[in-house]
Amino acid sequence: MTAAAPRILAVAYGGGHIAMVLPVLRALRARLPDAPIDLMALTTARRAAVQAGERPLGYADFLPLVDAEAALAHGRRLAAGNTHPDVPEAETLAYLGINWLDWEARHGATQADRLWAESGRRAFYPLDFFRRVVAQLRPALVLATNAPRSEQAAVDAAAEQGIPTLAILDLFGLPGDAFAARTRHPDRVCVLAEAVRDNLVRAGWPADRIAITGNPAFDALHDPAVREQAAAFRARLGWQDKKVVLLAAHPEPRSHPATSWPPGNALPEAMERTLRDWVRTRSDAALVVRHHPNHWHLFPRLPDTPQVHFSEPGVEAIDPLILAADCVVVQTTTVGLQAATVGIPVLALQSSPGALSAFSFADLGVAQGVRDVPDLPAAVNAALDHPPPPTPWARHARAADAVADEAVALLQRRHGALAAPPINRADEPRCDTTCRP
Repeated sequence: MTAAAPRILAVAYGGGHIAMVLPVLRALRARLPDAPIDLMALTTARRAAVQAGERPLGYADFLPLVDAEAALAHGRRLAAGNTHPDVPEAETLAYLGINWLDWEARHGATQADRLWAESGRRAFYPLDFFRRVVAQLRPALVLATNAPRSEQAAVDAAAEQGIPTLAILDLFGLPGDAFAARTRHPDRVCVLAEAVRDNLVRAGWPADRIAITGNPAFDALHDPAVREQAAAFRARLGWQDKKVVLLAAHPEPRSHPATSWPPGNALPEAMERTLRDWVRTRSDAALVVRHHPNHWHLFPRLPDTPQVHFSEPGVEAIDPLILAADCVVVQTTTVGLQAATVGIPVLALQSSPGALSAFSFADLGVAQGVRDVPDLPAAVNAALDHPPPPTPWARHARAADAVADEAVALLQRRHGALAAPPINRADEPRCDTTCRP
């Protein structure tokens, strides 16, 4: 009799978390086509999962595991101010109510009231609920990301039951990071680069649990179709022979005593003005101005010129713009990290309040630091005329494949050899220097 294929449970919130998980699920299905995969796509992740062709589960699907009437009653009580247009009402009520019941069971009603008043959803950690989910589904592997709350509870509940676990860390694991500070570790954590591994080891993580894979959310940069879109973008603007600079800017959320730049739009507007002036001095150069998707409409829309293109986030995807660039200028947006992963030179403003208060791409080795806005023209000229080599953050293949291989290795360690078709890597795109067209 043939053994049943191992079941996999994936749990992910929205935004960058579901963006990391979806490519890994595709890679796992290529390796284990008979393995059933359950995806719990939480809150806003549901829409992205459905658009990707998944049939996701949610909290509402597991109401029979709890007192459904009580959960929905609590959900209705807590829903005001906690809804989202991308999340069905039934899922909102189940999510809030089940988490509340989990609090109440562990801490009592009075403490649950206090937690809600002090922290709201941020304090959710539905461990008992996920113990029931894991017992119900009986997965052979639980896959999640570094997100807290439900994802952390799913990993911890699986570990309690002796089920292998894998988490994907999206960024750096710097000191003070809540994920790095965890003392209950998944069996495998997949990270961006060696520097992230070193950060986790310094935080007390066992080195043998850490795999350097890259971030699957960035895998579109290795897609030949996206490289073709980048080439088409340059051709449409007549920039085939230009040296293209991408400015990816955003408002500063706060001030910092070490810089004179205030919160708000002053710094990104100054960066844009400076680069627009600079590009007029070089007939062989061109500039793409790209402000943050949530804020671009707040910036002055100056007219395009033969050398300057203003990119609207709702019209143009970011990945082709990154691959169309010869240099990327940022403050702290992850666009800089994405560019570095495919070997494109990145310049980062050291005078950014965000860089001073949170993290600096230059200090992390992701980018070359630029002291302040007046120093931008010279730094851009140097990066275009004498491109630096790729940084250690550059990856040369899809991260999703590497993460899927780690997942299969965990399954094999637990269940022995698995029947999986060979993966033909001959046609996979690689970038020994950059992945630009």
